[in-house]
Amino acid sequence: MLSKRSIRAFVGALAMALAMVGVQFAAQSPAAADPSVQARTVYYTAYAYSSQSSQAASIWNSAAPNVRMVSSSNGSIRIYGTTGGGSRAYVCGLGCATIYIDSRDIAAGHNALRIVAHEIGHGLGLPDTYNGICSYLMSGGSAGTSCSNPYPNAGEASRVNNLFRSALTSQVGPFVSDVYDPSLVRATV
Repeated sequence: MLSKRSIRAFVGALAMALAMVGVQFAAQSPAAADPSVQARTVYYTAYAYSSQSSQAASIWNSAAPNVRMVSSSNGSIRIYGTTGGGSRAYVCGLGCATIYIDSRDIAAGHNALRIVAHEIGHGLGLPDTYNGICSYLMSGGSAGTSCSNPYPNAGEASRVNNLFRSALTSQVGPFVSDVYDPSLVRATV
């Protein structure tokens, strides 16, 4: 039986591999918006950690101009609190995830805003890196409790921006989905 970490790593690697299919990277500044398209709106609902969720959405909105995160009562990214099991994201597509923020992680000294921004990063298409480097948001808890950086680095921001540029400019493809319309999303918890 596979561990949760193995499954999350596999899902993250699969998402990244799928994202690379047909995605061309423009030679421009890391998170520059494509002026020919408008930002894709991703709705999120924070059932817990609402202040951190709002801050994390603002961080992602600034870092990746091709995505615009907006609070909603029925979002495609849903953020819950839990006790035990670790903070985690179950991704259901680009801009779609069920996120659990574990109060034990915060009690152990991990920064709540960093955790929320990291888990939202999964919903925006990024996998874990587990490289222990604090400047990488997606290094997550491997960077240790002294790391409180909630900002994606230029590469992470560029990757999200490119994923959403691809979703915006493609008519058919793995990232065009109705999950962005909050009226079509059902809570699964």
